[in-house]
Amino acid sequence: MENFYFCGNLGRVILHTDINQVHLNSPVVTLGMFDGVHRGHQKLLSVVKAEAARRGAGSVAVTFWPHPRIVLGKAPPDFRLLHTLDEKADRIRQAGIDHMVVIPFTSSFSRVTGVEFVEEWLCGKLKAGLVVAGDEIRFGAGGSGNADLLRKYSSGCGFELMMLETHLHGEQRISSTYIRECLKNNDLSQASQLLGYPYSLTGKVASGNRIGNTIGYPTANLEVEEGFKQIPGDGVYAVIAETSAGRFGGMLNIGVRPTLADAGHQTIEVHMFGATGSFYGDKISVRFIERLRDEMKFGSLEELKRQLDRDKEAALKCITFDSK
Repeated sequence: MENFYFCGNLGRVILHTDINQVHLNSPVVTLGMFDGVHRGHQKLLSVVKAEAARRGAGSVAVTFWPHPRIVLGKAPPDFRLLHTLDEKADRIRQAGIDHMVVIPFTSSFSRVTGVEFVEEWLCGKLKAGLVVAGDEIRFGAGGSGNADLLRKYSSGCGFELMMLETHLHGEQRISSTYIRECLKNNDLSQASQLLGYPYSLTGKVASGNRIGNTIGYPTANLEVEEGFKQIPGDGVYAVIAETSAGRFGGMLNIGVRPTLADAGHQTIEVHMFGATGSFYGDKISVRFIERLRDEMKFGSLEELKRQLDRDKEAALKCITFDSK
């Protein structure tokens, strides 16, 4: 696959899908899954960026796709990820990293040992000048690659090593796994704190039953195409929606719509304040700003409308447009 630029308002990152096409002189390198690119990842990437600038070298983030647990059949049925590959690339771009190397994680690659990865990939292919890693790093078959292995081989392989301590939020170790649990358990506030930005998802607008139109709250029904994407727990949320027609504040419901006759299957519906027209077939990205309440069953559509009026008032109080 060819390399390409992933561009945006804050710069660009060159996304490499073939590591053999990366030709850099002693770059500063880090590696990991970086699912969510949370505050711990951001700290690591900021050090990589600063060290690269100090040395006049390129900065490189090496990651893997798909997730190893999925490829190796070790993921439980409810295993989900915080980021798609594009979302991950966007966050790494925002961190100011020059190059993102995506190594296809296959059953064959899973047999590469930690030593082989250091010798053949970090040294042979990337020619790393400095490797920056967290103290709990694991890589290679069976997790055979770790901080001790990097220390052991750094001098012989010709790269310097900088190890960073685990990043904490208060007394909580920041991890992608914990953030996923927060989202599933309706703790959006904690998830946002650990991520350092509002969680988001993107969906394609599908046709619905249009009941919202009859009570003054038309909704766009979102179908999330990536089946591995983590969906927050059921409830009503204040959100910011990015559409082809612009950015809108709104409120979003995740759940089974217990008030309606077709209740039973989970839907994701967003009402966007001030939006007009049809969005069918469009992709909409939503950022979760605040969880407003649990999903509730009402005795009538009129009761539902009165609650939606209150939800809108609450959403408008907490929505601003300065979240990145």
